[in-house]
Amino acid sequence: MNDAHCQKLVGSLYQLLDGEVTEDQVQFLSDHLAECGPCLERLGVEMHFTLLVRSRCQNTTCPDEVMHSIKTALQAEI
Repeated sequence: MNDAHCQKLVGSLYQLLDGEVTEDQVQFLSDHLAECGPCLERLGVEMHFTLLVRSRCQNTTCPDEVMHSIKTALQAEI
């Protein structure tokens, strides 16, 4: 698949998982995932990781600054 499309998807994974994307973005990502196995696999890994973190941190209060730092660090990894 087109590397630019893969980069766009990877850059949007966390927004997608958090439901922070527009309908147009959902359609683009859905179309891309239907044609790109590596991105679909990556999404599966990220979904599993996100669900694991959420389940483990569910009853824990995390300061907004810490959460922002974590999200920023994760985005930098992408």
